[in-house]
Amino acid sequence: MIFDSIIFEVDLKVKVVNSRKVNDKRVSKGLMEINGISRLSFPPKYKVQTETLVSMHSTLDLNYTFVRKAVEGTVEMRILEAGPVNFHGKIIARTSSFPCDIMLHDSKLAGMLIAGEGGILQTARRVVSVSVDEPLLLTIATATGGVRTVEFTPKHGSYDEERITCSDYKMLVKVTWSIVHR
Repeated sequence: MIFDSIIFEVDLKVKVVNSRKVNDKRVSKGLMEINGISRLSFPPKYKVQTETLVSMHSTLDLNYTFVRKAVEGTVEMRILEAGPVNFHGKIIARTSSFPCDIMLHDSKLAGMLIAGEGGILQTARRVVSVSVDEPLLLTIATATGGVRTVEFTPKHGSYDEERITCSDYKMLVKVTWSIVHR
């Protein structure tokens, strides 16, 4: 249960406009408060809620949901052998009952991922929260058309890993589970 308000600070800046650097031009800045008192009992189904921040240059929507009995899953992807060392495509997380995809990486928006030391792909986002009662589904979709979905079952203080092949990529996908402290 949530008793206090949750405050999000937004400082959204643009780095590139029409292929030209603009030195972190501010688009939106402000605070968004979600009142926890009014959400003492969670609805039985996940419901995506939206808070809106209107500023001089933009309107920003924050979509969120509350996750019951949450655990954190830290996703690590490693290119194992042969094939390309750079990843072109999308990496998406979801659960069976959450109605939205959680984008961990999209090459069209963020550029290709370059494998670092040990073949590890450094995504911009790698932590997701899921209920301990339902599986995490990770979908890897390559730019060449290969798609592979892997299912992981949350476990307190443990990890899961699976070797997969998706198009020309041979990868190790690992999820490390952590308890969300309240």
